[in-house]
Amino acid sequence: MKNKILTTAISSAVIAMSANLAFADTTEDLVNALVTKGVLTEEEGALLSKNNDKAKKNTPIVKNKDGAFSIESADGKNEIALTGRLHFDYHNSDLDGGDLTTSSYDNYDIDAKSVGSEYEVRRARIGVKGKLGGIWNYEIVTNTVGKSANLIDEAKLTFAPSKPFNITAGVFKQAFNLEGATSSNDIDFTERSWVHALSPHKQLGVGVSGEPTKGLTYQLTNFQHGFSEDTGEDGNSNYSARLTYNFAEAMDAKDSIFHVGIAGTSEDYRKTPTTSSNGVGTTSTTHARILELKSAGRGYSPLFGFDVEGSQQGQAATLGASAKGKNAVQVDKNLWGVEGIVAKGPFKLQGEYADASFSADNGTGAHDAEFDMKTYYLTAGWILTGEDYASSYSGGKMKGLKSKNWFDFEKGTGTGLWEVNARYAYFKADDMYMDNNSSSYNESRFRGTAGGGNCASTSATYGAGSAAVAGNALSGCKSEADEWTIGLKWIANPNVLVKADYVYTDYNNDVKAPDMPDTLKAFDNEQMFHVRMQYMF
Repeated sequence: MKNKILTTAISSAVIAMSANLAFADTTEDLVNALVTKGVLTEEEGALLSKNNDKAKKNTPIVKNKDGAFSIESADGKNEIALTGRLHFDYHNSDLDGGDLTTSSYDNYDIDAKSVGSEYEVRRARIGVKGKLGGIWNYEIVTNTVGKSANLIDEAKLTFAPSKPFNITAGVFKQAFNLEGATSSNDIDFTERSWVHALSPHKQLGVGVSGEPTKGLTYQLTNFQHGFSEDTGEDGNSNYSARLTYNFAEAMDAKDSIFHVGIAGTSEDYRKTPTTSSNGVGTTSTTHARILELKSAGRGYSPLFGFDVEGSQQGQAATLGASAKGKNAVQVDKNLWGVEGIVAKGPFKLQGEYADASFSADNGTGAHDAEFDMKTYYLTAGWILTGEDYASSYSGGKMKGLKSKNWFDFEKGTGTGLWEVNARYAYFKADDMYMDNNSSSYNESRFRGTAGGGNCASTSATYGAGSAAVAGNALSGCKSEADEWTIGLKWIANPNVLVKADYVYTDYNNDVKAPDMPDTLKAFDNEQMFHVRMQYMF
């Protein structure tokens, strides 16, 4: 009798520990085995099972899916999960070396150092995400590299009572384009296109979104720039909207995508100026950079730049403004775009077009500027290992591709997923105008590839690679570039990915590195080799 009591006690302890570890099936099997062997009576087994059921109702469940760990409540309504990514890059530009890095120019403000061949931690993020009460979702992600304010990449809370209607508040992706909606973990190349450079990106605001019917998605947002008041002198706010429809999903064509979308933004905000040295390294300039484009693969910058002199309201334009001036440059931006995907099995065509107008006013009645920009890209993709793109499409965007045969180094099995992509991209800035009325170093200016017509460029005033004229439209002045990219991607497993891209960019004008002497050698194209090793969970 004593032995049976002892055996029952030990069995109960084992079962209790098993329950606390959330091994539900194993615990039930153990009880049944002990009853079958006669160690426990059926009544004792039923009692232990009942106690185990009570424990399971309050025992968190630890999950490990694709290398991502999470803890979920027993009822499935609450969850916390770790999320993170590390993108480690190497890029090599043919503009590196030679005249662009000659030691005699070391005393200058060399923006062209951005073309140097270098290693870079492109992204390093860590955070948590999950759900609360079954109808709330949350995500808080820190960004440990770059210039994000407060190290915040995303911090959002979503009320999601149903699939057709969600409300999100915090710092999150604003509604605009397909590439922007796609995670940086899952984009086709190492870098997104110039279309995405025009988008509002991640901002602080509120938005509504949902999927009211199969294949149809929408998102409407109201936001501000940065983490402080930034809504414009007249109280206007910034808005964005995106609407998509996947005909293939609506028709239940599971191996295909026929996605179309339209999006737009209207923005009215302040841009605080910053201070840097001029072309000869002796005089300070105070500008708000309204837009900056780089060549693909993190190459030459600014391929196109739009700088407007910053001035505190009510002061003379020549005085400039400190970087802390509250009344900086007022920016108005209107942007619309269209997008599409056609995919069948392992083949995909994807493209986007965007049309934007920018105007900027520093509040002094002088040194204002404006321009229009059009940009687009077309990408062709082929999954060499045969997986289909449609399985990675959901909610109006592309998500991570999944291999049918993950690579396992220890076992020496599997191939992972192999994909090749090719992209053509183009941008053109025209209808340029600026109201410059003096020969000050603080003039408004277009940077980079601007040229043609009466587009004046002198290093004495604006620095090489700049363009400006006094008081009239820049007739015939434009900035444009063509880019061709070929990329190879290997997704070894759900956590490890390697990309390699070759990029050729044609500037369509002879340009010189910004803030360098006119004696610097001009160039009209760039070749870039870019490799990324990526870890994600």
